[in-house]
Amino acid sequence: MAKAEKDDLSSVRRNHRLWLLKHEVDDERFSQIIGDIAGLIRRSERACERAAAQDNPDYAEAVADIESDYLEEIIGASFLVLQAKIRRVDKAAERLVTFMKEQHGITANGLDHQRLFALGGNYRKTGRSRIELIWAVGNYYKHRDEWNTEVWKNRPAGAQGRDPLGQSRGTRQTVEKVGIMQFSTGNMRRAFKFFQIDPYSKCEKLAEKVQDWAKQVYQAAEEQCRPSRRKRK
Repeated sequence: MAKAEKDDLSSVRRNHRLWLLKHEVDDERFSQIIGDIAGLIRRSERACERAAAQDNPDYAEAVADIESDYLEEIIGASFLVLQAKIRRVDKAAERLVTFMKEQHGITANGLDHQRLFALGGNYRKTGRSRIELIWAVGNYYKHRDEWNTEVWKNRPAGAQGRDPLGQSRGTRQTVEKVGIMQFSTGNMRRAFKFFQIDPYSKCEKLAEKVQDWAKQVYQAAEEQCRPSRRKRK
């Protein structure tokens, strides 16, 4: 190994903020939780399958209605778990940026929030990355009951000043790209279908994509922190 590479690796090991980011990236407990959720979803799928096999359409429909309501909540919870992983990695990267600036006078341009969330590029021609869409769906699930009907409308043309509903409207506009609609009782299932989770119990695939993104964040951070690549501002 060349001396410059050894110096770089030694510096990475000494950078405790970079190490803490690696810890958040490598922590896969969220994947285990998603695995538990997948098991719960599979139970619902089996309940519907058993009901359908009874040759009693009314009974099958009743079971499907009950399980659909349950699935909406459990799928929503899965997005909150994914969002928690994204948040922890993003915050660890943010603390690393602050550390590099305060301790070394170095601006880590490649680690700002918007660039990290945009990693992976445009997903399914939505103009948003997969991570941005997952994040927005999580926010929708958390706050949907708080939204009034005005959130589902665009701000009137010519309106002046700060839009008090701007953040909620922005989330709504993003989740509409996933297929979420006002008054729909199947929005969370629709979100899974958009992310190509079929059947719903295969939701661990989405956790794998979030984990891939987390690894990309660490790779970007490691690159920014290598002494041979740094540029002082």
